[in-house]
Amino acid sequence: MKTKTFLTIIATAIICGWTNPSTPEFLFLNSGQLKPLGIELNENGVFYKNYNPDWKQDNMKYSCLYFYCCNDNYLTTKHYLETDTFKAENRDERLLAKMQTSRNDFYPLIIGNTKGEQSLNNETLPKEMKLLPVAICMSETKLSNRKDTIVVWFKPTESLKAALPSNINMDDFLKVPVTKKK
Repeated sequence: MKTKTFLTIIATAIICGWTNPSTPEFLFLNSGQLKPLGIELNENGVFYKNYNPDWKQDNMKYSCLYFYCCNDNYLTTKHYLETDTFKAENRDERLLAKMQTSRNDFYPLIIGNTKGEQSLNNETLPKEMKLLPVAICMSETKLSNRKDTIVVWFKPTESLKAALPSNINMDDFLKVPVTKKK
């Protein structure tokens, strides 16, 4: 009798585990999986440069955004217009200037870390807007002093869904960002 009860408990636990799988808090992608999103990981850091073709319909003030994370800085971001002249002021910006600009209708609205601290924050977002949190492990860049994880919160679009690996269901990861109160 005890064995039958024990097996019933084990079977129930296994079935519940299969029917209620937990989704990770963030979508972790490697450098190859980040490339279609316009994010370049290399030995110098993380680089992103995008022109949003739908910037006017999205009521954005600027058509372009770049960001980079390197040894010398936690995160540098800049919004600009496509017609602006990009002036590289340091080695990391020269690397960014050489990078091809992606033309995606999906783009980061928030950039922060896994603790909810944000460096790029869009306070005009609707409070209940769901975004796709993509985690970038800085240790993959091989930078000596960067072992943290950056979280880039993307605006979900059909083209973002198509750019993700085929085994990833974007809807499973969409969530309302939680920010750390200052």
